[in-house]
Amino acid sequence: MTPNSIALSESAPEIAPPNLNGRSEAIAEISRKWLAGIDPSQFRACHEYLLAVRLARHMTKTDVVTASMLNGDPASGVSLPTISKIESGTYGEPGFRTMIRLARGYGISVSSLERFFV
Repeated sequence: MTPNSIALSESAPEIAPPNLNGRSEAIAEISRKWLAGIDPSQFRACHEYLLAVRLARHMTKTDVVTASMLNGDPASGVSLPTISKIESGTYGEPGFRTMIRLARGYGISVSSLERFFV
């Protein structure tokens, strides 16, 4: 898992990134505070929500692509063109597998994406 990814289930424990003299915990705490104000219900579409999450975490699209991969395998993640299309609203409705990969890449739970695809 990458530092930006979280468990896909609300009940599963989050795996913390390696401790870099306390800096990783401070960064994680700042990230949680930024994300606390981002409520999926404030957004009309999934692409607006995902863009807000990425910007709140100060991530690039490449960061999302890297975080979506399992063990560095590009086939297990979301591609950069897909991220660009999703954030611009031109992708359409992603499938379940893509939603799981997006959740992993953006470091959010799958349940936070559910409301957009009901």
